[in-house]
Amino acid sequence: MHAWRYTTIVGVLGAALAAPAAGDFLTEQWGNADTCRHRGTVRYADRLLTFDLSALPRGAKVYRAVLRAGIQRRDHSGTILLRPVLAPAAKAGAEPALGKPLELRGPLYDSFDATEAVRAWSADPKKNLGLYVQWAPGIREGNVVLEVSYEGRAAKPIPAVTDLKAIHQAGQTFLTWKEIEDPVGADAPSFEQFHNAVMAARQKRSIVYRVYRGDKAITAATLGEADLIAEVPEIITCWNLKAVNNTEHPNQGTPTMSSSLRPGYNNARNHVMTRYRTSDGAEPLGRATGLWVVTVNEPGKRHYAVTAAVDGAEAVRDLPAVSAEETTSPFPAMIHVRSHGGSGPKDNRVDVYNSWVGPPYHNLPTQIETYMVHWSDLPEGGPDKLRPLWVVCGTYGSTAATCEDPGWYNARKHLTGAVTLGLAEGALWEGFHECMGTLRGYDQGVVHNYPQRRVLAAAAWGVWKKDLYVDPQRVYYWAQLGSWALRHGDVFAVVMSNGYGNPAIGKQAQKHASKWGPPNVPEGSKNWLGVPQWPYMDMARFVRDNPTVELPYWLCWPAYGAYPSHTIGDFGFLPWPEMFHAMASTKRAFAATWNTNGPGAVRGLHQLVTRIRRDQAVPAFTNCNLDASPGDGDHADAEKSGGINIYQLWEPETIVDEPGRFEITLHLRDDCPEPVCITDLTPRRCQQFRAKPGERFQWTLAAPDGAVRQKGAAAADQWGLVTVEKLKILADKSRLVIQRQ
Repeated sequence: MHAWRYTTIVGVLGAALAAPAAGDFLTEQWGNADTCRHRGTVRYADRLLTFDLSALPRGAKVYRAVLRAGIQRRDHSGTILLRPVLAPAAKAGAEPALGKPLELRGPLYDSFDATEAVRAWSADPKKNLGLYVQWAPGIREGNVVLEVSYEGRAAKPIPAVTDLKAIHQAGQTFLTWKEIEDPVGADAPSFEQFHNAVMAARQKRSIVYRVYRGDKAITAATLGEADLIAEVPEIITCWNLKAVNNTEHPNQGTPTMSSSLRPGYNNARNHVMTRYRTSDGAEPLGRATGLWVVTVNEPGKRHYAVTAAVDGAEAVRDLPAVSAEETTSPFPAMIHVRSHGGSGPKDNRVDVYNSWVGPPYHNLPTQIETYMVHWSDLPEGGPDKLRPLWVVCGTYGSTAATCEDPGWYNARKHLTGAVTLGLAEGALWEGFHECMGTLRGYDQGVVHNYPQRRVLAAAAWGVWKKDLYVDPQRVYYWAQLGSWALRHGDVFAVVMSNGYGNPAIGKQAQKHASKWGPPNVPEGSKNWLGVPQWPYMDMARFVRDNPTVELPYWLCWPAYGAYPSHTIGDFGFLPWPEMFHAMASTKRAFAATWNTNGPGAVRGLHQLVTRIRRDQAVPAFTNCNLDASPGDGDHADAEKSGGINIYQLWEPETIVDEPGRFEITLHLRDDCPEPVCITDLTPRRCQQFRAKPGERFQWTLAAPDGAVRQKGAAAADQWGLVTVEKLKILADKSRLVIQRQ
């Protein structure tokens, strides 16, 4: 641990202010808090924030000025407006002459860029700096801090970080460095010991590590030209807080404690802390190692530097810097951090991977976990034995597992024989506005589908990871609110979800309405595609409006809670039949049930799922005589047994899909309650079989011995789809042949 303390530095920085000279990069804070070097220098009256900057050396070269307003925003109804005062008001009660509003600073958007305002003051320091508060709810002079970085000379700089390194992988640059202090002082403390050490250190002083990025080499002399991209808290970034054992209720079998280091959890006091790795198979990071991960949006060579800031102050003379050749990637790095046994047989294993993400996977920097289950009876993979991939998000589209026991052994009943990936963290629904958790307003951004991008990235990673031997044509997805994935027929062969396709209906979505826009805008904010978000989330509308877009095969069943109060009551039943009717009216391939907690009757189709390929046609069944009726939205009117299209089976392996000919083998499930199923069939997702509207076809349905059971004619509809009507499917196999006349 360094013997150095910030109290030693304050005096020498004060001396530096009296006699500045070129060479060092200094940062000081003006405000009323005890930690500010220049206390008592902010006043707020009559909507005017006034800063006394007389302690800033006259004519100093200002590199950066950051206004930290201390605002805790609870709504995002408008843009916060803080504007520099150019000239006083002409008369009492009038607004003064104002400059452009201060802009928020990314990536956290929790502070304002006041650089130009401070530079203007530096050019004419006879008057105090003033900012007019046009709208900034909750602003208080005691919370406002102005942080100015400028060129000067420090008699004794703040110690520099050491051992700065950069590793680039999977479109991300991992930066690590040795921190200037080590308050924890142990390699394997308990969570309680770790918490106490961190809290004690933070009570003495505040240390953050500032990460700078630039397109050219960074030195102390050029640091002011680089972009400040992150402020990293001390101590905690190398420690794996995600792995801390926790319980649903306090002291549920083990002593627990709450902690601001891991809020929202009942954390086990005796949990032994571990540290992250930055690449598979590497040793864990040493304690007192700082860590920051940058997601790359554009390829090129970038330069990085890291400084230590104590109570907001920087005094930089020696500056470690590194560079990295950066590329982009369709998925973030996924680093194996730990393994443990799952529930069920003892020889099952769960590998836990960690990713550090920001845009485009989340609006703010965060860490997420991904789980991969190694089932003891999973078929062996190889270059000639590719296996299906099942991506799971669990109920409410969010949590697939807990940290220590994903509990997926029971989930295997839904889909067997597949490599299984689960995403633990996420957000409800189909994304959220990028202003969430920031000081931005709805008018300063759009809604992004962050959780969906993480799902798609996990699927891409599973296909890319060569030792998993995943078949890219057999990728499947399940989440309670996963119907959004029907848009991604280019990724998923099968999508499994509940029937909640229109969140504009049902009480649960209204609780989250603020994620998608202000309450006075019925259609919500626009999203990343320039489309209003509420209509975009309406999957039933998407299905109806795009009848020729090929979708994944869809399996629908209730997936949460006790039927029907949770399964249906949380979301309302009306969206379910709306979605069913949209799929049936546009002749899409799907099967559904709505009257059990879990797959129920649909479970019998899971053995078929892992044989369905994305690059292969599927049969869309409609008007089946064995279908139950979901009604038109009143759950009391819906039939309470059975489902839709749950007894028809087919052989994916023997489908013939040619320009003028389509063949498929059909039969019924063994548990079908009737010997004959009468249904219509439309080939969908055909690779070669095509038809023009009105084009004529003939069809036959033959028994295994070749005897013709049925025959007839069909014409392509307005969408170019050919539908064979009133097919009689039996328990034994029948071969349907459709060919152009």
